Amino acid sequence: MSLIAIVEHDALIALDIAKTLKRAGYEIVGPFGTGQEYIDSLALDKSLDLVLVDSALEGPVTGKSTAFASKITGGIPSVFITALLDSKDLFDAKSAEPLGILVKPFSESELLGTVEIALFRAGMEKRLLYSEKRYRELFDLSLSPRCIARIDGTIIEANTAFRRNFLISENLPSLPSLFEKQSAYNSVRTSILAGKSVLGQEFEMVAAKGVKLDIIAAFSPFNDAVSGQPLISAEFFDLTEARKLRDELQQAQKMDAMGRLAGGIAHDFNNILTAIIGHSEMLKLDTDPTSPSYEDIEGISRTAGRAVHLTRQLLGFSRKQAYSPKALGLSYIVRDSASILRKLAGEQIALSLMLPEADPVSLVDPVQIEQALINLVVNARDAVAGKPDARIDIVVEEKSIGKPLKVGASLLSPGTYATIEVRDNGIGIPSSLTQKIFEPFFTTKESGKGTGLGLAIVSTIAMQSRGAIGLRSEAGKGSAFTLWFPRVEGKVGEDETTSPLTANTVDSGAANLDITLDGNPTILLVDDDEALLEFLSYVLFKAGAAVIATRNAGEALLQAEKNHCDILLIDIHLPGLDGLELYARLSAREKRKSVFISGRLEANLKIPDGKQVLEKPFTPRELISAIQAELSS
Repeated sequence: MSLIAIVEHDALIALDIAKTLKRAGYEIVGPFGTGQEYIDSLALDKSLDLVLVDSALEGPVTGKSTAFASKITGGIPSVFITALLDSKDLFDAKSAEPLGILVKPFSESELLGTVEIALFRAGMEKRLLYSEKRYRELFDLSLSPRCIARIDGTIIEANTAFRRNFLISENLPSLPSLFEKQSAYNSVRTSILAGKSVLGQEFEMVAAKGVKLDIIAAFSPFNDAVSGQPLISAEFFDLTEARKLRDELQQAQKMDAMGRLAGGIAHDFNNILTAIIGHSEMLKLDTDPTSPSYEDIEGISRTAGRAVHLTRQLLGFSRKQAYSPKALGLSYIVRDSASILRKLAGEQIALSLMLPEADPVSLVDPVQIEQALINLVVNARDAVAGKPDARIDIVVEEKSIGKPLKVGASLLSPGTYATIEVRDNGIGIPSSLTQKIFEPFFTTKESGKGTGLGLAIVSTIAMQSRGAIGLRSEAGKGSAFTLWFPRVEGKVGEDETTSPLTANTVDSGAANLDITLDGNPTILLVDDDEALLEFLSYVLFKAGAAVIATRNAGEALLQAEKNHCDILLIDIHLPGLDGLELYARLSAREKRKSVFISGRLEANLKIPDGKQVLEKPFTPRELISAIQAELSS
């Protein structure tokens, strides 16, 4: 039952009120003779449902003050008891917001009726306050941005998510200012004025500072419950980040698919090139160097050599080349590559190196970084071609970022980075193309002057080293490509004195070797490419070997059981059981001499210790040299 306090200076009236209310089933607290006594004794107990207050209380705490304190501090509603109801009393009573007024003398039914109505109104107010509080919490704590606006577009209320999503720190914007296109807002307003809701439509919107957003929004008209004023309720769902992630995923999937395609093409093309280069080398052995035919054969070799460079690019883009990272200073790599970079730029272009005293170290493959520099310098050279003041700058720096940073398609974590920037004062790149230039096979150059792989390879190299590539460019004002790599502790340079690229080239002394094998060995040859299998069999036969040619691991295992062989020549990438697994099975009882061949060398290949891998395309001399070295070991 409801708990009611009585504050009445006339003790007889107070007791009479208490008896009446008790008979009606109410619990009574008091009565209290003064407002101060009520406040001190109960400390405004919030469990009270109602307080009956005499408007003519004596002392410093008046009836009006008692009702105010009860309402404001304790949230306890009141009913006023008064002897005279003139205009002043009525004004004082209303200002205290009582739920009822009892004028003395009053009957028992008037008392009970006033109390019952007051308690009913108090209960309704409590439920309304709870409902408003719950709505406020749901509105403010909603994960989706929401706001309330007038019909003229003035936003009068917004939740935390709205402020966060639209980057609002202080004053709320107007609803029309959120729309990228005013016509879109006008369409929404027309529907609202017609009493129709706009649900689930996509809009291009603008946050503070001009940040563009992709939004699905819902707008509904409603009338304010108190004033009846027409208002607009708006809810927003931000698709910007989801769209960005979707686009990045699609781009990654596209790049992966194209990488697989490029790697597969390069692998098959390397098989063909091995045969072309090999046949031309074999022809040269049987041709007089002074003969006109010899020059034609040389032309075939040179053309095949250019094709080899293209397959290297394809393999680089598809990440099928071996990756050998080392902790090296970027300035060291740039300085070591300077000679070849200057030759690529040409004498008409001023190429300058801006290197710091403290060389920032990163975990990178020096061969790949030099390849990236070559591609970027060639790109810059073409951009500045024909300018009288043409220049290319290569800048190495150490940079620190305190929060995640978007660089190109990558999001870099906070930390310290070593960077290489290649910038030029050339024609620049239009903003419409900046997102496309890293795509494979995309080029702005004339037909025959570019493969469209250069920047795609640079991007792949950056990502393989856990880094990123960024671009700053403006049409007519030049471009700056920046490679970012996580900084690590380590040495600045290598012990070798040769360039990272030249260190990987084939020893030219191999060209002086005869194509003959000592002792007429028996060779078990395994390669799934029929044309290459036929050519390699021919070369080995000419070198004096007996050849057992097989096209897959199954055939090789059967032939190894039937025949003795001195050495294995195995393609690593075989269908089904690959070359490394085949070698492991054939060497299960005893280690066998073996040379591996491959159209692509991946970083995760586990080559048996001491075994050679010939990367296609190779020459007959290189093949015989590798086999002879393995037989002699």
